[in-house]
Formats: sequence, C-alpha cells, structure tokens
Amino acid sequence: MYLVVLFAATALLGSSRSANVNKHMRLLTELDNSIDNNVAPPKRQSVARRFLTITQRPNATYAHSSGEVLELTCDAVGAPAPSIHWFKNDAPVYEYDVESNELIDSNPTSLARTISTLLVTRSGGQDVYSCLINSGAKTARATTVVYSKYGGTPLSERVKLFPLEPRIVVTYEMYLDVIGSNIVLPCRVKGHPRPHVTWRDNKGAVIKRDPRMKVLRSGELVISSLRWSDMGEFSCQATNIFGSQLAKTFVYPAKAG
Repeated sequence: MYLVVLFAATALLGSSRSANVNKHMRLLTELDNSIDNNVAPPKRQSVARRFLTITQRPNATYAHSSGEVLELTCDAVGAPAPSIHWFKNDAPVYEYDVESNELIDSNPTSLARTISTLLVTRSGGQDVYSCLINSGAKTARATTVVYSKYGGTPLSERVKLFPLEPRIVVTYEMYLDVIGSNIVLPCRVKGHPRPHVTWRDNKGAVIKRDPRMKVLRSGELVISSLRWSDMGEFSCQATNIFGSQLAKTFVYPAKAG
C-alpha cells in the first residue's frame, strides 16, 4: 500500500522532490524484496508489515587512541520506526541510553530509517560495543571490538576540541506514517556548550509559530495531524560556537488502508 502511495506521489511533485521520493522508494523496494529469506513478496503486499533490517553497521574492529573521537554508527530500517540503544561490554552506555530512551514511542503504523551514532572518546585495552535495535517485537544487534592504540603523534589543539562540536547522534533519514497521525522526528545532539537545534519545514522555512509543529527542548520536532502537504524534506541543524551539523528527514504521509 505504501509503495503505491509513493509511486503516485512522484507524479504530483516537482522534479527535485520527485528525485528524493525515488531515492527512498528504491531503498524500500530493495528491502521489501530482500526480507523473509530473500523471497520476493506478492506484488501488492504492503511494506507496512512488520520488518527490521540493518542497513549499516560498525566495522568488525577499530583501533582507537584515547582522547580522539571514534564514531560508531548503526543504521536500520523497520516498521514500526526502530529505536537504537548502545551497550559497552554488555552494559548499557548510560549517558547515551538515557537520551535514546527519551524518544517517544513510535506509532505502530510508522516506517522509518533510523541512524544512531555513539561517540567514543576513551578506550581501555579491548571493549566490545553493541547496538541493539528494536522495532515492535523484532530486535537486531550489531557488534564491534574497539582496541586501544597507544603511541602516535600528540593530538592537535583542534582535535582536542573536536568533541565540543555539535554531533547529531540520533535522527531519521526518512519517515513514513499515516495521514492524520501525530509524529515525532528525533534530532538528538551532543556538544558543549549545548548546541541550539533549529528545524526547517519542507519548504525551507524555520519552524517557529506553526500551530501544528513544535520543537521540543530535547531537539525533537512534533508534527500534529500529519497532512499530505507535509511530504518533503525537513531538516534539523545543531549549532554552537565550535560549529554546526545538519541532518535531513524525508517525510512521507500515506493514506490508511
């Protein structure tokens, strides 16, 4: 059902927006044809059925110098929208996990591609990091081993300040849900001083006083009563005195059924 809606959308949108729709449609089509042991589903089977696929996982191993910033990224597509939690040596990474758990539960009708990044600044010997991905009753896990790398050249002053720059650590690359739903688009950030988060709507306007859209202190964007006209790319930008980072989420409103 959702793929049918997306095909219809390409005929109604401008060329640039159609290109974005087509990009994500290709991803959804590839996933729909690869789940369930690579058995292609019937042509009219809905992508809304429950599934979970890891689309990017950390490398098997990393060598890390303490004080440098190592970014571990997990990327997953699922229905409903997946949440990602990090563990170090089988124990939750508490500071990060608190932020992850603050995300409002995703709607059962949703489908999303979630990107989550863990920033590692310290290592001791050999540590095993895992990302645990939840989507409804389904779970998936990816694991990497981080080894300490001793010696090397001294860190530059710029590298020492690097952890203070804004880093968007949880976001959706794309999000699909039924028209009329209340949705939450995450934009979890790290940085010091705390980065300021600015959201822009699908027309590029800064979201300030829209009665249906509200930016929470935690960085999420809440959109009430999703409309067809909300289709397009929303962007969040995290900024502090050391720099900025931008993340984009393509939103698909879909008809129920």
